[in-house]
Amino acid sequence: MAAARPLLDALSSRVFHVGDRVGDGARTKLVNNLLAGINLVGAAEAIAMARALGLDAARTLDVIEQSSGQSWIGSDRMRRAIAGDFEPRAHMTLLRKDTALAVQAAAAAGFEGPLGAAARDVFARAIEAGLADLDDGALLRLLSVPKG
Repeated sequence: MAAARPLLDALSSRVFHVGDRVGDGARTKLVNNLLAGINLVGAAEAIAMARALGLDAARTLDVIEQSSGQSWIGSDRMRRAIAGDFEPRAHMTLLRKDTALAVQAAAAAGFEGPLGAAARDVFARAIEAGLADLDDGALLRLLSVPKG
């Protein structure tokens, strides 16, 4: 780690040493990306629900951002999604891949949580709905479609 530190510092403004086993960094990234996916699905569901209740989505997000429901990824993606901006900064396929890999890694470790697979399935549904080339914030578009 000490020998690689100058290179790591040049590549990133934040370097974390998370463990001594090979792969601990990759496993930590899977955990982080799973939570990002769960948070994003939750944010899209909440804003879609706000719309279904007749609330102004942007004003609702204003409240959420100052309250207990705030998450960075929710704010970042939902601000753009509410404005109709689905230009990909992070393609939908990335969180589909990351959530699937995280759920697979969890299963291999004998762990099964209640939300990871649900988030994975929402991203898969978005891909099936033709949203693969859009920003992952397009989950709002997917979840805002009325059930018929």
